[in-house]
Amino acid sequence: MTIRKLRIHGDNIIECERGLLLIGRAFSASVVRKNSPPYMPLYEIQEGREIIFTVELLPGHGRWGVNLQDVFRSYGAPLRESVDALITLILEERGQEEVLLAAEFSSALPAGNNAWQRNGRALGCATIGIPYLYFTEVGGVELGEDRVVKAPRFPNPIVPFSYLTATKSYGVLCLPSYVVSPSASKDIQALFQEITGEEDALKVVRTIIERNTSEITVSKLSEKTLQLIQILANQRKRVDTLRGDEWKTFLNFKTGPDKAQWLEINEKKWRRKKGSKVSTTSTFVQLEGIIFKLSPVSIGANEFPICLIPGKKRQTLANQVSNLYGEILDSRFVEWLAVEKPLLGIWITGFKPRGDDSRPDRGLVPFARMLFGEEVHILTIVSGPAKSAMWQLLKENPAQLAKQNGLWEAIINLSNAVLADSLTLEPHPLALLQDSLRLRSNGPVKFSMAGPVTSFSEHDVDTIIHLLFSNDLEKGVFEAMCNPPGGDWSGLSIFDFKRGDEYRWTSLPRVSTIGGKRPDHVIQFEPDNGKLTLLAIESKDSPLKLPINLGRNLTKYMRELLNSPPIAVRKPQLGWSLWVGEKPAIQEIQILSGGAFCWQQNCNLENYLQVGEFDIVLAVEFDSIKQWVLLHIKTNSRAVFLLDFIRNLAQRFDGRIEIQVH
Repeated sequence: MTIRKLRIHGDNIIECERGLLLIGRAFSASVVRKNSPPYMPLYEIQEGREIIFTVELLPGHGRWGVNLQDVFRSYGAPLRESVDALITLILEERGQEEVLLAAEFSSALPAGNNAWQRNGRALGCATIGIPYLYFTEVGGVELGEDRVVKAPRFPNPIVPFSYLTATKSYGVLCLPSYVVSPSASKDIQALFQEITGEEDALKVVRTIIERNTSEITVSKLSEKTLQLIQILANQRKRVDTLRGDEWKTFLNFKTGPDKAQWLEINEKKWRRKKGSKVSTTSTFVQLEGIIFKLSPVSIGANEFPICLIPGKKRQTLANQVSNLYGEILDSRFVEWLAVEKPLLGIWITGFKPRGDDSRPDRGLVPFARMLFGEEVHILTIVSGPAKSAMWQLLKENPAQLAKQNGLWEAIINLSNAVLADSLTLEPHPLALLQDSLRLRSNGPVKFSMAGPVTSFSEHDVDTIIHLLFSNDLEKGVFEAMCNPPGGDWSGLSIFDFKRGDEYRWTSLPRVSTIGGKRPDHVIQFEPDNGKLTLLAIESKDSPLKLPINLGRNLTKYMRELLNSPPIAVRKPQLGWSLWVGEKPAIQEIQILSGGAFCWQQNCNLENYLQVGEFDIVLAVEFDSIKQWVLLHIKTNSRAVFLLDFIRNLAQRFDGRIEIQVH
């Protein structure tokens, strides 16, 4: 029997592992690490004694001799978005890899504009026929000041609904799979327990990898998604979204114009929710008034930054907008504005007060395309204070701007027209028509096989730290947090080795109120003397990038976080529940700090230990020829006991990780 070889191209080592475990669970099989380069680990998926797959992990996009963004664009994808984990099949006889499945993972609160932040990635895959699954949570809680639980937060139901419509419009699996958040209350757990889609998603993963995609398994996941959407809508205090069977009716329409026409008949009025942080021009305020007087229609969710203008009202819109802006507008733009066809107006602030772009906003136009497909016209209205150089490039070379900036790429490549009216856009507003013709390739997405990395970076440092310190409770070590580049900082856990309880702090701040710095890794140690120790580590590709006194700030962050009670607790056999009480019964905690980086010849580890005020420094030396790692370590007296832990952990790697103490 030929063993099929899979690869997972991931945003980082954590996303790679999530994809790996997804495959293992889908086949109810064991995941066994094999002797392999620790920065490019190889695993076997085993059913009993039978090996069904090997899976190689390639953490860090763009580092393995292949640019997946370029590959996707060559097949006609409209955006350069990268997914968390891309599962591929190795076609050795052709020297190629074939994309099987894209997976996205998020534990962040799916509320506000974060709710549609991932839509660009989903659309990019759907448009070129790549199955896409979005694994996320529902029922997580928002924290107020002093990390006190305020209330659960839910996505607007129109956002998960857009995945259902995209699946139907593009004829490819593009669905979310929800699990209940660890911080959800018992009532919320009960509300969603019957419609979470994890088990159905695992069946979908299996059928895709087996190349036997079952309509039954996909339909079950779709049904649960629709049920979840209906529950989310019913949870809203105001009737500001579709309700009940209206979602099914909307979903059953085959084309975007059909959906738009039904919404027009439904006559659910739209109103724009205005922000107060960004100032706008007087003409923009008048533009808002013009569109509002046309009685635009809600797309199924009121106060969403998208409105529907019926085709019969576009001539009036064109006349009034032309009167407002005068000769600023090109005649072709005005003619297009008057076309009698449903028009989606998308309102994007897009830019923060200092001119940097708002990353979540890049998902808004893709969301609209997922909801309505390619046949409905989109006018994107941009009002935020972008920097002058950006406006200049928009005027002179929009295509180049799209290549340089992800937000503008989504706006330019997915809109039929753009109208920019901003205080920083001089001397006057700007209107552009876009060519909406996008050629896309049919058939599976393939590319030349990736090769082993030979230039090492922070990604590889994070990979070594994660693999070294994870999955070994028997040795008294627990990985409390791992957030390499691209992570979502969803939480930190502490494990009670005696009781088996896990305490979790969610929604971690970037910095603490007392000047602390959030670590990249937190490792928990349970020494023989019983004093629980946490090691907070910051990782970089170069030691020169580690700030002075960073160790002190890592420690500050951890102390302040642990002074607050956890948000959730998981007890053996009982699952997760909200924490009730002041603080858990955890013994006194010792907090140490560390810095990790790529080894450089003649590194003075003592100097970095002192300057950073660390308790330990870890310099990782990679050898792409021998395909092993030498871990250089320097500690102070407080952290010297960690050396025995690290030596014992390194023994699991069959000589691929060696230790040198300085």
